[in-house]
Amino acid sequence: MDLTVLVENMAVSGDLLGEYGFSLHFTDDKHNTLMDTGQGKSLVYNAGILGLDLAKVDTLLLSHGHFDHTGGLGEMLLQNSQVEVWGHDRINDQHMSIRNNTPLFVGCHLNRDAIQLRTVEGLTKITDGFWGVEIPLETRDPEFWDRPENLVVPSGDSWQLDPFHDDLSFVVEGKHGLSVILGCAHAGVMNILDTVSGHFNTNRFYCVMGGMHTRAFSSEKLDRLTRELTTRFQVSKWRPCHCSGFRAAAALASIHVDVDWPGAGYKMEL
Repeated sequence: MDLTVLVENMAVSGDLLGEYGFSLHFTDDKHNTLMDTGQGKSLVYNAGILGLDLAKVDTLLLSHGHFDHTGGLGEMLLQNSQVEVWGHDRINDQHMSIRNNTPLFVGCHLNRDAIQLRTVEGLTKITDGFWGVEIPLETRDPEFWDRPENLVVPSGDSWQLDPFHDDLSFVVEGKHGLSVILGCAHAGVMNILDTVSGHFNTNRFYCVMGGMHTRAFSSEKLDRLTRELTTRFQVSKWRPCHCSGFRAAAALASIHVDVDWPGAGYKMEL
């Protein structure tokens, strides 16, 4: 299975656009799948430069309802109104960010009446070789679950820390085995890999790619996390990006031989 990064903070070529967002394209003789849509500024442009026809995508996976992963949804549906859309039932939760004491909506503008959203719950098979994975709140180890104080949802007349009910990750089976694809890992990358390991009875993965939401971790917490990740799981290729932060990628690279940052235009075979 061929994977192409369509949208990411950076680009691997001057012909492509970078933006703060994330989108991946997967294709083989059975699949033509898009995961996430970025903010919508570069999805269609980069797809054109890379020779990927969004009208041929048959499955759209949404990792969670934040603007930098779903902002391009309208553009995608203009290109392909018949695509099958998968996400969490709570993708429309009112995700907010407190900035300068002002709450700003950073969620997903998704009209549930305009599409038939197919929902992921627990471990859900989407197509042959693709699964969506939900990490229930009660199973998340708080030590590895980052909940930024500025990301909130309404709670009565006040706010509470966003629990990210709608956070999903995806498991892909390719010729090299199982890979885990993260959106922003709001449930915690350690918690996600623990859950996937339990579902598939393995701690061995070919690739772990995507946002790890470790950008704000202290050096001490990063060192502890990366030691645990590389001890508890056998991962051939680490591909942190988007919200992972440079320090997290560097921490992984200091103890693992195959770490890279996959910007827009990056390609690999799974």
